[in-house]
Amino acid sequence: MAVTTRPVTRPLPQHLGRIAVAGAIVAFLIALVISALAASRATAHVLSPAGLAAVVAGAAAALVFVGWVNALYTGATDVLTGEARLECGPECRSVPRDDPWTGRRLWLGALAWSALAAVWALAGAGLVAVALDGKRARLVVVVAAFAGLAGTAAVVAEVLGRHRGAHAARRALDGTWPATPLRRRAWRQLALPVALAQGVANLAMGWLLFHDYARGSAAAEAGRGHALTSSVVTADFVVMVVILTVTFASMLRRWGAADAELGRVVLDDADAQAVPAKAPVGAQGVLYVAVVTYIVGKLTGHLLPTGPTLLLASLARGVFAGVLAYIVAGVSYTRGAVNALGARGAA
Repeated sequence: MAVTTRPVTRPLPQHLGRIAVAGAIVAFLIALVISALAASRATAHVLSPAGLAAVVAGAAAALVFVGWVNALYTGATDVLTGEARLECGPECRSVPRDDPWTGRRLWLGALAWSALAAVWALAGAGLVAVALDGKRARLVVVVAAFAGLAGTAAVVAEVLGRHRGAHAARRALDGTWPATPLRRRAWRQLALPVALAQGVANLAMGWLLFHDYARGSAAAEAGRGHALTSSVVTADFVVMVVILTVTFASMLRRWGAADAELGRVVLDDADAQAVPAKAPVGAQGVLYVAVVTYIVGKLTGHLLPTGPTLLLASLARGVFAGVLAYIVAGVSYTRGAVNALGARGAA
């Protein structure tokens, strides 16, 4: 006899408390990785006060922008799976009147939270810069500022977003809000904003990584130690591919599944898009996209001048990240939605 394990159901406040602790640990690990990357490319492996402020504020904005949307979906998923239990009734004041997942409202809300996080992080980084008194920030200072400012903003957005998403799920399950055709939802309302955000974030990261490098073809030909060359610009493309693919393939698949479960998305063409419950779409397509995008990105790197300008180097990284995020996000959302709709239809 098969034994099925039910998820442990906790009241929403208790569940969010556990999420806050786990989120703090994840935020610290992210802070450690990004800070080490930023310091590794800086002169003498230390950041200027302006560079520190840019890293912290930019990271806070980038983390919260997509993190807010993901938190809305994750909060709804917590309720759908029974992992979290709402304590209040249908007339609870926390239940939103308007659909928080509508394309424009969704991303305007994310932009507002992102801007608030950036202002908070920038103000805190300014205080750190004053305390440094003109000295450059070593890795331990960068990690502490990143985790304490950008990390705190990300955890707060995660908890508040999950709270709102959990209560919004109740209204969505009642069929109050209309569904959106799959293609428009996947490629226009979700994949495009995600791609634009990643393009801007990686363009800014390109400036951060390379602004201390010697630039121009003369510097490249002279073989100077910190010369900005086309090979330097594309050296970590494989790392970008792995991080972006793993992150957005998993994230957008869950968004698609949640929208399907909430009745917020419908197929454009049932005959072409319907997937049998016993034959769900696998992850191979996402892997092929990642490999092809990496190859195209490396080939594009050969089109860059031997000694590209800082603007051109940053643009190359931003465009590469944006295109990769767009395709991975769209394919993964579609995969999650059609698989969930197929399972829902078979139930």
